[in-house]
Amino acid sequence: MYEEIWSWEKCKGRIRTLRGRMGFPDASALRFLKLNLSLEDGQIHDELKDSLTSHIAPSLYCILSGYAETRPIPETRQLISFEQLSGGHAYHKAFTKRAIQPLEKVFGSNPSTLYEASKPFKAEKMDYGDCSVKVYSLPLVPLIIVVWGASSEFSASANILFDSSINNYLITEQVAMLSELTTSRLKLAYEIVKA
Repeated sequence: MYEEIWSWEKCKGRIRTLRGRMGFPDASALRFLKLNLSLEDGQIHDELKDSLTSHIAPSLYCILSGYAETRPIPETRQLISFEQLSGGHAYHKAFTKRAIQPLEKVFGSNPSTLYEASKPFKAEKMDYGDCSVKVYSLPLVPLIIVVWGASSEFSASANILFDSSINNYLITEQVAMLSELTTSRLKLAYEIVKA
């Protein structure tokens, strides 16, 4: 059902409007998070693995369809948490399971590895937690990934913060999907660096 709603055939009209706007260059593909989405046929090339991928296509089409329906606004430089988004409380449990817990598991024992994993995404170091980075998951949408390492007293923890301008670009469900996608891309980059 989900795959039918968010198919290339149903979404391509909106997604193709992103060519040359919303921070994307005027090119035949949209590139973000080391993914390359062909505007011709909707195929997704994973630049980290150098292979085609299709399992994330419905999520990408959903996120980009929402992003395509907005106009650019300046960043507010005011950070908000997921719970501060409209309806964020309703999605919070799923958001934590899919986007936060994998960060804790992968980076919690050695937070500085987040810096290495985020290099392919041209992330900027930030000053939150034990380690934090600012990743532009979409050209105009920064996510702040924060990790606190495990200690003898506390288990590892993590969070994702957003510039409040994100409310202009995506609905809460799409923010959750983009956060999960960003986490999975960081995890994959870490596995490649570690290998």
